[in-house]
Amino acid sequence: MKKLNTQDERLVLQKRKIGNDAFGIVFYGLLISVLIQQFLIGAPFSQYAVELILFMVASFYVVIRNIFVGNNLFQNNNGQKMVIINSVVSGLTIAVITTTLNTINFGLEKMGGFVEITITSFITFACGLIASFIVFELLYQLNKRRQKQIDDMYKDIDE
Repeated sequence: MKKLNTQDERLVLQKRKIGNDAFGIVFYGLLISVLIQQFLIGAPFSQYAVELILFMVASFYVVIRNIFVGNNLFQNNNGQKMVIINSVVSGLTIAVITTTLNTINFGLEKMGGFVEITITSFITFACGLIASFIVFELLYQLNKRRQKQIDDMYKDIDE
């Protein structure tokens, strides 16, 4: 006879939580490492390429896996609103980080002064907003389509 391994659900849940926390630490550590090496140290791409590739692979895996298994990435009733909010926050974050780091690296004089920095920041914000909106909208549509497939599958089973 085959012996069944029974595990306490509480212990399994704690182990999963610890693994999830460890993933979060490594995930954000990779992002911080890439940003520090790229902007503050000015390292060549070959020095931080592995961290960037691992960060991107982990990001894609988490998003694609959640969509595939049917986890809703956006709130059902506020999905499109969340796409817009996430896009604005992403665009603003991109603009603030790049403007700050460029000003630190090049100085106020090389950046052309306050007016030019403001214009550059606005253009960076607009480009970041548009790019992140396209990505978030694509994810929203994929997620919505997968949610509909799962709903249809369970509707067919119930009938």
